[in-house]
Amino acid sequence: MVRRSLVSAALVAIGLGQTISLSAQAARFDLEKTRAVLTGMIEKEIRDRGIPSISIALVRGDSIVWKAAFGYANVRTRTPATPETIYSTGSTFKAATATGLLQLVERKKLDLDVPVNEYLDDLRIQDRLQAEKPVTTRHLLTHWSGLTAGAVTKPLWGRELPKSLPAMVATLYSVRAPEAKWEYNNFAYGLAGLLLEKISGVEYERYVVDSILAPLGITTPHPVYPSPEMVELMALPYEAGGAAGKPQPVAQVHFDVYPAGDIYLTAEDMARFLAMHLNGGTFRGRRILSEASVRLAHEPAFGGNYGFGWGVRKDSTGRTVISHSGGIPGQSSYMMGDVDAKVGVYYMSNSGAPSSIGEAALKLLRGEDYTPPAERKSMAVDPKILDRYVGTYAIGAGTSLIVTREGSGLVVRQSGSTAAMALLAESPTTFFVKGQDLTVTFVADPSGKIGSLRVGTGPGALEARRTN
Repeated sequence: MVRRSLVSAALVAIGLGQTISLSAQAARFDLEKTRAVLTGMIEKEIRDRGIPSISIALVRGDSIVWKAAFGYANVRTRTPATPETIYSTGSTFKAATATGLLQLVERKKLDLDVPVNEYLDDLRIQDRLQAEKPVTTRHLLTHWSGLTAGAVTKPLWGRELPKSLPAMVATLYSVRAPEAKWEYNNFAYGLAGLLLEKISGVEYERYVVDSILAPLGITTPHPVYPSPEMVELMALPYEAGGAAGKPQPVAQVHFDVYPAGDIYLTAEDMARFLAMHLNGGTFRGRRILSEASVRLAHEPAFGGNYGFGWGVRKDSTGRTVISHSGGIPGQSSYMMGDVDAKVGVYYMSNSGAPSSIGEAALKLLRGEDYTPPAERKSMAVDPKILDRYVGTYAIGAGTSLIVTREGSGLVVRQSGSTAAMALLAESPTTFFVKGQDLTVTFVADPSGKIGSLRVGTGPGALEARRTN
């Protein structure tokens, strides 16, 4: 969750084409086919990657047309996951935090372009650079604030006094001027949650339940502070076991800046929120946001590809696709919606699930033909070439990818995590992870040394610079 997962880092693609409306596709949408194809894909992911469970919900218009769960919420006791199983929403909830602040804008209580410090009373974020542009709420929500980034997970059973949101804000300071560089920033969304409290006069959980979730018909009562009854329904966290392995339990953790993504709900709950954003701010007759606010939320800011809590892109046919991924160790989530066709998918796992499920779901929901891609084939590479790739590659915000040799191949880990993914070679420079829509390419600098690696392909690829 510190920045984006390896899977989500490769999701942005740009294309041109003609939008097809929902009504034009309605006759071609086949729910039974959609269920069959996605069930096959999910069961294959669970089998091939050793994922304990996946829960999914599909949206068309303002209807949840299918919800299902596969695998186990608790592997040891073989407790099945169900559509009522609760997972961490991770960073997908950033869009809900942004939605709350946009509601305050509509009520004339917040101006997106007024300096944040004017709303913080005795608190202050520190402008050590004396920048010409002060940090505003618009900067916070679009990740252009220039503030210190980061945020970490803490052991659920750790024994320390929790840091409050005001205490967190007191540690923030500018490391660059606003709008100078896009950098994913969980601290900024922690500050956004504090703004929501201070301006509305309502505690964060109470606000999101009363003003966003309950009007959507979501009955999960305590998404920030789960009740004992909710804990009974939670999926335990695991590390995927791989093709021949059993999922391994990992330590339960929580995220220390919860408005950035430490919220607990079901896949259907979040699908309702997604549906509201796909339907101009309404869901089943209840208006949550104005159409103007929804358009603003889905508009990339400052020339980037991120709006207010949403990644935004054009797909190969020119449709506008909004999306976000999320995760903490042992939990992952993903949401994706086609704004033009008003269709979307939300899915969660107590390990990890690939973006290919979401891409397939959107095609099927539009009524398009979809056939799962052929399995990628690996090849042997000279060990001397593999040795050249071993090293640490920085991806920003204090996070790195660490490539090491294991046996006859390569594995990659994210710094701070013990989870490893085997890299299988498609060519001497291009690798993939089995069961994931993920490509890793090693890039030589002008001197011939390996200077970086690229995660993904095309304009949305993530570059990681080698540091050793």
